[in-house]
Amino acid sequence: MKKEVLYQRVQFIRFVALIFAFLSFVTVARGQARSGITGSVSDEHGAKISGAQVQLKSRGGLQLSTTTDENGLFVFNDLPSSAYLVEVQADGFSSVIWETNVDRDIKTNLELRLKVAAVNENVVITATGTAQRSEEVAKVVSILDDETIEARHTLSLTETMRGTPGIRIQQQGSPGALSTVRLRGQRPFDTALLLDGLRVRDASDINGSALSLFADLVPVALDRVEILRGSGSSIYGTNAIGGVINLVPVTGSGPLHFEAGAEGGSLASFRERFQGAGGGTRFGYNFAVSRTDVRQGIDGQDEYGNSAALGRFTFNATPSISISANLFGTISNARLNDSPFALPAAFAQGAQFPKAVAGVNFQPDFNNPDQGRRNRLLVGSARVSHQINENFSYSAAYQRVSSNRRNYNGPAIDPAFASFYPFGDFEFINVNRGTTDTFDARLNVQIGHTNLATVGIEYERESLFQQSIPSFSAFNNTTDCQRTFAIFGQDQLSLLDRRLQVSIAVRGQFNRISAADRPGFLGSINAENSVTGDGAIAYFIPATNTKLRVHAGNGFRAASLFERFGAGTFPGAGVTRFGDPTLRAEQSISVDGGIDQRLAQNRVILGATYFFTRLQRVIAFTNFVSDPLGLGRFSGFANEPGGLARGLETHLEATPLGGTTIITSYTFTNSDRASQSRGLIPEYVIPKHLFGITFNQRYRSFLVNLELNRTGSYLAPVFENSFPFRMAELKYSGYTKADLFASYERRLSEKVSALFFGGIENLADQEYFENGFRAPGILGRGGVKFRF
Repeated sequence: MKKEVLYQRVQFIRFVALIFAFLSFVTVARGQARSGITGSVSDEHGAKISGAQVQLKSRGGLQLSTTTDENGLFVFNDLPSSAYLVEVQADGFSSVIWETNVDRDIKTNLELRLKVAAVNENVVITATGTAQRSEEVAKVVSILDDETIEARHTLSLTETMRGTPGIRIQQQGSPGALSTVRLRGQRPFDTALLLDGLRVRDASDINGSALSLFADLVPVALDRVEILRGSGSSIYGTNAIGGVINLVPVTGSGPLHFEAGAEGGSLASFRERFQGAGGGTRFGYNFAVSRTDVRQGIDGQDEYGNSAALGRFTFNATPSISISANLFGTISNARLNDSPFALPAAFAQGAQFPKAVAGVNFQPDFNNPDQGRRNRLLVGSARVSHQINENFSYSAAYQRVSSNRRNYNGPAIDPAFASFYPFGDFEFINVNRGTTDTFDARLNVQIGHTNLATVGIEYERESLFQQSIPSFSAFNNTTDCQRTFAIFGQDQLSLLDRRLQVSIAVRGQFNRISAADRPGFLGSINAENSVTGDGAIAYFIPATNTKLRVHAGNGFRAASLFERFGAGTFPGAGVTRFGDPTLRAEQSISVDGGIDQRLAQNRVILGATYFFTRLQRVIAFTNFVSDPLGLGRFSGFANEPGGLARGLETHLEATPLGGTTIITSYTFTNSDRASQSRGLIPEYVIPKHLFGITFNQRYRSFLVNLELNRTGSYLAPVFENSFPFRMAELKYSGYTKADLFASYERRLSEKVSALFFGGIENLADQEYFENGFRAPGILGRGGVKFRF
């Protein structure tokens, strides 16, 4: 039966591929239109701007890129008839967007002017999977462009996102330790991570998410990071309950140019980077490598090393057919501390949630000389996009994600804490290898000027290899697999002269699983399927520059391979098979609505959003239960009701003067989790209050960036390190983290410039803990980057 199903799916994919090939043949046979777009880019005073990045995007998915020449001119030749969005970016200017239609055998000429003092306009891809102007987007999307990323000079991608409305960032210890991203009060595995629109996740992660990857993600060769908050499962599938983070690589264009930089600072940290990009009329390329080393860390022995690389190549086979390929990888090695644990005072009678006091009711994390983890990630993808004509376009993409994670611990113990381990440390090696293959194909149909319909299919195969040394289980060195097949569709309507935008989407997900070991009746059981829906409406009022929006949808997270087939052993209690292949997917429903207002001739934009998410069904690890022998045992994973999160996001972005940018955000979140014995209780690690402010001041060749982020108090669980292994719920104090960086750029010759920068993190040297893990104090860092 399984072979028949697989055969049918392979035949279906072949059939779809034949359709795409036929469409391509028909287009070539018809010949290309003699149409195109030419234009010039200048500043407010009419001076031409050379080297500006010009990106052309059709709503059907075709993307082309070029740069302006020394006279500020650009050209796109032989374009198929369609509606296009032209996005222009240049250093020191606000990015802008123009929309234009290209008709057959007609050349369109554009005179584009950039402003110094204005809020950036952006083309948004992640909200619907197709190109949209920011005014048209009914969902909440934040964009961090390359200038913003570079101005912050952060070592990790997660720190770059700190201060974004609705996002809670946690760095549990030194760089390289666990990093988590929580959107709108949800769990860290409720966020889908994309690379150029394709989902990236670790099949060997306990929850099948990208959580284990975030610690090693670095901002290298990224054009932008798009952050969608709210359900995105109808378009992007599993794990998109809280939202989606899409990493968009740089598309190379223009003459070959390079960047090389080095920096160093506190914690004996060093980073070296090298990047090159270029392109011609039909191709573009970009490549970058980065090396990060932390040779001391907070306690002097938290060493961390991470090598990362990203490459992107685009080739325009014809003006209407674009082929792109991405390659991204990281290799890291990190020393890890022992986890914090509760002290007896944490269980004294008194407050329900005692205030966390280091050394009194909890022991912060402490050094373990031979404990660590080694991670390897490799992502490769290829996509073909074809704008057949003004009515039809399609894309087909394939991606492979390969992860290899090794956690280890040796016998050595820090002498200062040896008394906590009277029987010595437990030695182990755990190896988890995951592989995910994804095929994604989409067909876009433009029905008149007001309706864009999209239909697509997605096929995904994932596998998990597990190995434990030592192992007391028969379920060791096993490889388990599951396959999913999805059909999805979306309809986007533009009405009332494009003032009213409506999008409706639906997705059906079908699962098939196979295991190295499926004892008894489990051999005949397959996973249940998932169906999700999504709807969004935005209405723009031109007279007041006001946008009203509302969005509602379902989210889901498919059960991971570990949740289905995970196994473990506990000395004295025998073998425990706690995975369950019959688990149903997690399911949520979310609603958000709000307003965006532009003021002062586009120099100010402010917005507010109310959000509500209920986890209707989750996959939870059940509590300890006692057995007849008096030994604790786990009952395993099971479906249970979930909790809910609701709150308010606000943001303001202003450019009051040329070169000055101010961005502020405030998020209130009330997040609860479900407990079978206690009902709804406050969710762990989700503070009710988050506040952020970013101040950028550019004056000629100088740039100053100040980041100020306030995190409110929150609850977190801490366990005892010995019997009876009780859990204490402690309240950790809030903290304020201020980071200040400044840079100066000097032109050394006509083609070579140098950027000198330096700064301080945690400017006030505030002591704080994340879930009991000590955070770094005041840190200094500086370096230089050359452009040539």
